[in-house]
Amino acid sequence: MPAPELTRSNAPSPSADLKGNPAGRYYRPGLDVVRFIAFLMVFLWHVLPPAHDSWVVNRLGVDAAALYAATLNGLRFGLCLFFTLSAFLIFELLLRERQSTGSASIKRFYLRRILRIWPLYYLGLLLGLWWAFTLGSGADNLPALGSFAVFAGSWFVTTHDWMYSPADVLWSISVEEQFYLVAPWLAKYCGRGVLFGFCALVVAVSNWTLYIVAGKDGPIDKTWSNSLVQFECFAAGILLCLCLNGRIPRMRAAVRAVVFAGAATSWLIAGSLFNAFYQSGPGSGSWQLMVSYALAGFGSSLVLLAMLDFRMGRDSRWAVHLGRISYGLYVFHEFVIELFARIPTRVGVNTLRSLPLRGGLELVIRVVAPLLVTWALAELSYRFFERPFLRLKERLEAIATKPQQGAEKPAIAAAR
Repeated sequence: MPAPELTRSNAPSPSADLKGNPAGRYYRPGLDVVRFIAFLMVFLWHVLPPAHDSWVVNRLGVDAAALYAATLNGLRFGLCLFFTLSAFLIFELLLRERQSTGSASIKRFYLRRILRIWPLYYLGLLLGLWWAFTLGSGADNLPALGSFAVFAGSWFVTTHDWMYSPADVLWSISVEEQFYLVAPWLAKYCGRGVLFGFCALVVAVSNWTLYIVAGKDGPIDKTWSNSLVQFECFAAGILLCLCLNGRIPRMRAAVRAVVFAGAATSWLIAGSLFNAFYQSGPGSGSWQLMVSYALAGFGSSLVLLAMLDFRMGRDSRWAVHLGRISYGLYVFHEFVIELFARIPTRVGVNTLRSLPLRGGLELVIRVVAPLLVTWALAELSYRFFERPFLRLKERLEAIATKPQQGAEKPAIAAAR
């Protein structure tokens, strides 16, 4: 059965892009910046002290500690930003390919995803295996690592428990891989109406899952790692792609700031409700969870909306570059954090009488040094390990996802 024809009214049109952007190319540096923002949110959530830490309560007081807890939970939604961006960009590229060539190659899609995701993913799992038998719990992690190896890590965590390994962050990659099982087929064979209906179905299933989970006695992490729950963020990305229909909204700086403020407010409210459920116990909190994830997806969509028209300048090249290597940043960051947590010198830091000096050294050991080492590892990985696979991936692209060489102005968008 042939795929429904895409016309200007029901698919992204290359001519609807910014003036001068070639029809067969889609690169927006603002989306690379979004990648870095998403990683930084996740990184800070992992390194900052938990809200129940005695230092937080004693230094901030009850009210400020509650605001801190909401902010910390809001940082956690950086992962939702990753998911929303991934769905938006994948459907944008697939629909452009379909518009440009008359179809979307499912085989080439999977080959591109394999070349981009699998090499670094399995390197992360090998590091997890090394960690298990040197610094971790040895063979106890093997069942979990085995499930991660077949991209079922999210379901293992949901039905069992987190493994005691820095490789557990890779559960989110398994969620993406599960999304890829349906994404290219939908983009190739479905029209806009069916895609809208699919997104509505995903949102309904996600919220029904939240309703069921909220009524059970279990930690909130079981909800967080559930693929059906996180799929709502993918639906948000697809909906944004469909609603924009290939257009790039132009924003003044003031409007962009308001949109970012809306995103931050959404995440802060979601973080507050997310935390409220965590403290409320079983049998309550279903509506808090539903609203939290809805706001997480909405805030993520606002960030994408604000950054689509972002123009790269000299002062922002570093952020664009860090976004390009953000996959490595994500894979390596918890290994580095865990290694720094084992540094014996932290015992000496705690004996210092000067609170400012102690706080400064804690900041360096807990945040700054791990971030710099993670950056160094991601840089090395990108240059010497990932690039050969990325070059092969580029040969399979129907829509180029790199900036045009020799252009007077930087091209606009985000390759993955």
